[in-house]
Order: sequence, then C-alpha cells, then structure tokens
Amino acid sequence: MLSPTAPNESLLTRVQALAFLQPYLEILNRCIDDGWSAWRTHYAHRSHVLDGRPRAAIVYAEIAHRALGAFQGLEGVKAVPGRGSLMIYIGEGVTLRFKKMRHDGRCSNIKTVTQLKLLAQLKLPGMVDGTLVHAGYQLDSLQQNVVRKAIVCQLNQRVLWDIELAGVPAEMVAMPPVESAGHPPIEPRFVAKGAQAQQPAKAVEKRG
Repeated sequence: MLSPTAPNESLLTRVQALAFLQPYLEILNRCIDDGWSAWRTHYAHRSHVLDGRPRAAIVYAEIAHRALGAFQGLEGVKAVPGRGSLMIYIGEGVTLRFKKMRHDGRCSNIKTVTQLKLLAQLKLPGMVDGTLVHAGYQLDSLQQNVVRKAIVCQLNQRVLWDIELAGVPAEMVAMPPVESAGHPPIEPRFVAKGAQAQQPAKAVEKRG
C-alpha cells in the first residue's frame, strides 16, 4: 500500500512555476500537438470502435513517447517512465504529467486511490519533491478538435492556476479514405484490436 508523505507546505505560485517551465513550454506544446496529430492520422478512422477511453489512452501514449525522447538528456530535467505514467521532474520544483482536461479546466482522472493522492499534492514513494502540474489538452464538444492546451496546477478539485501553451490548437483535418490515399500510411505505434490490415492505395492515374 502506498504511504504518501504530507503535502508540500508551500506549492509553487504561477510566477514561480513559470520560471521553471518557460524553457520547455514549446517542447510541451509540440508533444501534445504531435500526439493528437498521430491520433487523427493513424486512428481517427477507427473512432466508431475506439471510444473516449481508448482514444485518451492512445493520445497519451503518443504524447508520452515524444516527450520521453524530447526531455531525455536535458540538463536539470529527469524523464521517468512508469507503469502507465510518465513523470517529468524539472529542477527540484516541478513534477509534470500529461493529462486530458475537462471543459472546466480540471484534469481528467479515474478516481483511484493513487490519483486522488496525487491531486491532493501528496508525495508518493519514489517521487521527487516538487509541485505537481499537468500538461493538458481540451477537446471541443464533439471530441474532434483540440481547443485548448495548458499547464494546470490542481489541488483536489480546485484549479489553483494555469499557464496557457502557445501555438495554434491542432485541428481535425479531412483525411482521405484509406483506399484513395496517395502513399501508404506510416505504421502506427498502436494497432486497434481486431482492426483489419489496410489495403494498398490505388495507383495514381497518369495524365496523357
């Protein structure tokens, strides 16, 4: 059983956290954009099979995969992959995770004991000291486009502060049917269970 210590006596303010995060905001923004782009490119055509939960898991995995590569080896940063979660420690002040955000700006979490302790800003065994924040993305009401990206500091059910991530939100684009694409798709990192192999694209007719 997890035995967390007491919550940090003083959580970082928005200004203090920004001092830690400023050099990495563009990286975080790009990881989220690229993770969502991977979803819409490789998996969106299976959205009738993949509902909200597997979609969130796939997007998270694609984001975390990119973040692990982007942050690995950076001075003062430690990216630690764990069981179903990637922790990024920035200096001694910030612990960062990636999450999908709700429309009210709070992070979406399954209410497990561990998640509730993390939202309470409790330090779990193996974690480095630091204010826990989430780099999150928010979808529109149709769950098709990213409309917001932000760093969120949450204490239980209350958002203490947030930092908007710059950059145009990743928009859904009209993808051509598999059989009419001009080039074979890039092999995705995850394959939907039971998904059939894609058929080769038709050859482009040459103009006379």
